[in-house]
Amino acid sequence: MDCSNVKKITDVTDQIDYNDTNVGGQGDSKWVSCGQDGSYSELQDKYNKHFFNINEALIAEIMCQCCTKLKPTGKEKITWLDFYQCMKSKLNETRHPNTIKKLNELIVYHKRRS
Repeated sequence: MDCSNVKKITDVTDQIDYNDTNVGGQGDSKWVSCGQDGSYSELQDKYNKHFFNINEALIAEIMCQCCTKLKPTGKEKITWLDFYQCMKSKLNETRHPNTIKKLNELIVYHKRRS
């Protein structure tokens, strides 16, 4: 996966196509997929819900780095907890305190659910 010119979430998801075999995503909400199934993108959905007030280029870049590292392309079983922890590890607390705060909230939420 090439993360060098990533500026938008679609720059990440467009690099991986997969076929979601769980109709409507039923039963797979705890698993990450970096790919895009038709018009639906999990990464875009998470950005829109949780990171909409944070620079998209920053989120896209760290999502891309975690997609490269963890390789959740639709077949692998990578949880959102693991993915958010990876994202947090890519940030500097001094430069990105609001993003880290949001990631910490998501990490706590997913730890409670597991």
